[in-house]
Amino acid sequence: MRLQDGARRMTALALLLLLTGCSGAQRAQEAAQALREVYAAQEYCSATAEVTADYGARAYQYTAQFAGNETAGEMTVLAPASIAGTGAAWAEGQLWLEYEGISLETGALSPDGLSPADVMPALLAACRSALVAECAWQRAGGGEEDCLYLLLEPVAETGSLTRIAVWADAEDYALRRAELYQENRRVLALVFSEFVWPDRMQP
Repeated sequence: MRLQDGARRMTALALLLLLTGCSGAQRAQEAAQALREVYAAQEYCSATAEVTADYGARAYQYTAQFAGNETAGEMTVLAPASIAGTGAAWAEGQLWLEYEGISLETGALSPDGLSPADVMPALLAACRSALVAECAWQRAGGGEEDCLYLLLEPVAETGSLTRIAVWADAEDYALRRAELYQENRRVLALVFSEFVWPDRMQP
């Protein structure tokens, strides 16, 4: 009798865990759809992030400020001091490098992969329309609060770019962290200290 009671308790516990897991997965899927709707409705954002660009043999780290949307915007390097003020602007698939008021058109965004300068439009486009390969609740970078984690697969042709992982705020879906992969290797990582929608900006 005790063995049967124990078996019943184990079965009930397993069923409870399964139902809890399904509920969490369903909430993540609903949140993923809500995130896409939010990004589709927003026309502008402002963000500051610590960026790590990994070129294999060497990796670079800097702080950058972004403003705009997936079709037009600008990036400005804030730190380190040696490259502070360097910036880039993008508009309708074109990219310009800027430094001390001088701009240089660099042509269409590369079909062979994304550069650190055009990472933001790629992220915003992915949040709007990329295929969701995975979704769950995770803590980003050792944080204390759960974030919505999405592994995205861009629909449009983007060269060797294969995956984009994002961690977003559970309430307003502002980005907390993002990672971009090419051929299964992480080439860009961003940790956001600020990500603001227009209605939250100060006048």
